Amino acid sequence: MNGPNKPAPRPIASLSIDFDNKWAYLRAAGRSDWESVTSYLNIVAERVLETLGQFNLPLTVFVVGRDLKNESDVRAIESLKQLPAHEFANHSMNHLPWMHTMDQREIFDEIVGTHDAIEMSLGCQAKGFRGPGFSCPDEVLRVLGKLNYVYDASIFPTSLAPVARAVFMARTKLKGEQKEKAKKLYGGFAAMRNPNRPFRRTVDNHSLWEIPVTVMPLVRTPIHFSYFTFLASVSKLAAKSYLRTAFRLCRITGTAPSLLLHPPDFLGREDDQQMAYFPGMKMPRQEKLEIVRWALQLYSQSFDVHTMIGQSHKLLGGQATNNGVPNTINTTSDDPTSPDRENHLVQLTTTIPRSTLSL
Repeated sequence: MNGPNKPAPRPIASLSIDFDNKWAYLRAAGRSDWESVTSYLNIVAERVLETLGQFNLPLTVFVVGRDLKNESDVRAIESLKQLPAHEFANHSMNHLPWMHTMDQREIFDEIVGTHDAIEMSLGCQAKGFRGPGFSCPDEVLRVLGKLNYVYDASIFPTSLAPVARAVFMARTKLKGEQKEKAKKLYGGFAAMRNPNRPFRRTVDNHSLWEIPVTVMPLVRTPIHFSYFTFLASVSKLAAKSYLRTAFRLCRITGTAPSLLLHPPDFLGREDDQQMAYFPGMKMPRQEKLEIVRWALQLYSQSFDVHTMIGQSHKLLGGQATNNGVPNTINTTSDDPTSPDRENHLVQLTTTIPRSTLSL
C-alpha cells in the first residue's frame, strides 16, 4: 500500500517510432519516382533527439534494412543512440506493407536481411519486429522464433482499419497488382478482436510477447501520434481532450500502452509537399512540434515509459526467459529502471548462428 505522501506507481508503457524514409511512403503510395527522392532521416533524427530529450524519454526505433545501405542514413539512425535509452528493432528490408501476400522465402529474406544489417551497421541485435502496414502472417512469427526474438509489434487492433485503408487507397496512386495487394492493408473489422494490451503467444515452441499498437480502450479508435496530429489539425482542443481520455481509460482498464511515432510527426507542410497526403502533414511545422511536445510530456507524466524491450522485461517482472531477456544484467547501474540497464537488454543477448536458420 502506498503511504499518504507517496504517489502511486505509474503504469508501464513504451514508445516507438517506425523510422520510415520518404521513399518508403512514396513507394507505398504508388509513386514511380520513389527511388530518386532525397532522404529526410537526418532532419527527422535531429528533431526526435531535441523533442524526446526534453522529457528524458526512451525510444524503440524500427529500422528499414534498405536504409542501412546508405552511409548518411546510417549516421542519422546511429545518432539516436544519444537518447537516454534506445533500442533498434526490425521493420523489414523493403517496407512492403503487404507481407501477407509474400511467399515463405520472401518473408525470410525481408526479416533476416534486416536483422543482419542492423547487427552489422548498428552493432546490436534486433529483438523485436513490426510489419509494415501492420501485416504479420503466421510465417513472420515462425521466422521471429528462429531468430529468438522477444516480441512482435505488428497488431493494430483498431475498429477503424477498413476506414484507414479506404482513406489510404483514395489518397494514393496504387494500380494493378499493388492495389490488389493493398486490399487487406491494416486488416478488417476482425482486427479489433485482437487484445489491446501486451500478451504472450507461442509459435513453434518459441514464446514471445505480442505488443499491439495501443488504441483507445473500449471504442478501439487510434491514438498513435499521426492520428493525434491529424485531429489537432482540425481542433487542438478536441485532440488534447481525446488523448487525455485515452490515457485515462488505459489506466482504468489496466492497459499498458505502446504509442507509435512516425517521421512525418516531426515535419510540417513547409518541409515536404510530396508528403501532403499523409495525415497531419497540412499543419505548419512549429504548430505540429508544439502539439507533439505537449503529448509526449503528458505521456511521460502519466506512465513509466520504456523502450519496447524494456517494457517486455518489466512485464515479465525481471524473470529469466529462454528468448533473450536476461535474468541478471551487469551494467553501470543497479537501478532496474535506469537507461543503462535498458540499453544493455539489447546488447546482452546470444548471437544466433546463421547455420541454424533455414526455411
